[in-house]
Amino acid sequence: MNRYDVIVVGAGPSGSASARLLAASGVRVLLLDAEAFPRRKPCGESLNPGAVAALGRITGYAHAREAFDFPSSPIQGWRVSNGRASLEAVFPEGQYGAGCRREQVDHWLAEQAGRAGAAFEQRTKAERLIWEGDRVAGVIARSPAGMPMTIRASLVIGSDGLRSVVARSAKVNRYGSLRKAAFTARLNGVLGLNGKVELFTAGDGKVIGLAPIGGGQANMTVVLGSAEAASLADKDRSGLVLREARAVPELAERLRDAEIEGGVLTCGPFDRPVIPHDIAGMVLLGDAAGYYDPLTGQGIYRALRSAELAAPAIVQTLQTRDPEPLRQYRMARQTEFATGTRVQHIIERLSRHPLLWRSALRVIGASSLMTNKLAEIIGDCPKETNTCIPVMKSP
Repeated sequence: MNRYDVIVVGAGPSGSASARLLAASGVRVLLLDAEAFPRRKPCGESLNPGAVAALGRITGYAHAREAFDFPSSPIQGWRVSNGRASLEAVFPEGQYGAGCRREQVDHWLAEQAGRAGAAFEQRTKAERLIWEGDRVAGVIARSPAGMPMTIRASLVIGSDGLRSVVARSAKVNRYGSLRKAAFTARLNGVLGLNGKVELFTAGDGKVIGLAPIGGGQANMTVVLGSAEAASLADKDRSGLVLREARAVPELAERLRDAEIEGGVLTCGPFDRPVIPHDIAGMVLLGDAAGYYDPLTGQGIYRALRSAELAAPAIVQTLQTRDPEPLRQYRMARQTEFATGTRVQHIIERLSRHPLLWRSALRVIGASSLMTNKLAEIIGDCPKETNTCIPVMKSP
C-alpha cells in the first residue's frame, strides 16, 4: 500500500499545475491519469492572456510561451458574429493569448510537475474514493495492467474534469438544465485566420468556434443542441462538422478547401454544477469543481488559477491539520470567478434569442469602453497577482 501527502486525480491543466506547485513546496504528490500522454482532449485549444500569464507564474518562466517547444499562434482578441451583427474585442495592449494543441500543453505541464518532484502514473484509472468515516483517505485505482491499487493520502484533489470520478464518488455533482454537445476538429486549409478566436452563432442555437493553433492549422468546434447532436452522433462526424460549419455564410468560402486532420472528438453536456460541500480530505479543481457552457473560452485559465489559489491552502492544511484554509480557498475561488461566470451565463442566454443577441452585439460593438471591458473580462487579463506558497515542513 502506498501513501502520499496528496493524490491528484487527473493530469489536465489544474491537476498538473497543482501537482507542480505542491511538489515544489515539499509536498509528496502522486499525479494520476487514466490516459497515456500525450493525448488529445476535446477543447477549443485557445489560452487567453490570463492563462498564458498563469502558466508563466506556475512554471517559473517570465512568460510561459518562452518555454513552449511546440507550435503556437498569438491570439489578440475575440470576435463574435451572428451574420447580421458582430463585435470585436481586442485584449489590452501588450497582452495576448495563445492557440496551441491541447495535448502538447498538457504534456508539457505534466513534465513540469515531474521536474518539481511529483510522481506521475499514466494509464492508471481512479475508480472510487477511500473513506474513513466522513473523511476521504485516498483512492482505489486500476493499474495499467488492470490490477486494483489502494493508495492512501492525507488529501485527494479531484482535477478529472467534467465527468469527475472524485466528484461523483463524493456525490457532490449533478447535471444541470443546459444541454449541448460539441464536435471538435483540427483543420488545414482555413482561409482568413486573423489572430482572434472567432464565434459564429445561428438562430437555432448552433455555435461555430474557430481559433488558430499554430503551424497553419485551426481548431474548429461545432456546438449543437443535445437533441440535434444525438440524431447525428452515429453519422460521419467529419462530414457533419464541415457541413454544419460551411452552412454559415461567413464561413462557406473560408472553409471551401479545408480538410480535417486527426478525426473529430465529442463532449457535452455543458452544465455540471457542484453541490456546496465541505468534505474533509478532498478538494475539487478546474472543471471538476463546476462546469458551465465554455462559450467564452475561459476554462484553461480557471483550471490554472484554481490550482494557484488552492495550493497555499492545501499546504497550510497539511501542516496544521486545520480545514479552515481550504474553506477560505473555496470562498476565494467563488469570488474570483464571479464576474466571469455572470458574463458566461448572460452570453449563453442572450445567444438563444436572435433579436436580443443581435441588439447586444450592436450596442456593445458601438462602444469602445464596453468592448475593452469585455475583452478584459473574457481574457482574464492579468493584474498583479502574487501567490505565496509556504514550503511543506518535514514531519
